Amino acid sequence: MPVYGDIGPMSPYVDTGLMSPYDDIMSDPTYLNARSVTRLGTAVTGLRKRRGYTQAELARRADVSRQWLVALENGRTEGLEVGRLMRLLETLDASLVIRDEGTL
Repeated sequence: MPVYGDIGPMSPYVDTGLMSPYDDIMSDPTYLNARSVTRLGTAVTGLRKRRGYTQAELARRADVSRQWLVALENGRTEGLEVGRLMRLLETLDASLVIRDEGTL
């Protein structure tokens, strides 16, 4: 078995019985799991900061109000419209991925 640094021997196989249904995509740092509005808000905040936008600048570029963006980033659902969300994601050069969990 190979040895990696000081973490000891590593198994040459993966026990898929212990894997989460999300392990295939969650190991990819470009995927953000947003299973709730709160987590969606956290993901948007992270993307905004990585792109170097202030809330005001992103809101202006996406043609949404700063108040709407603040509400989304804080996980509030009032006024959360899909069209606005898609415009915001386009501005952030991001996309929405829907995963069929009924087959997992």
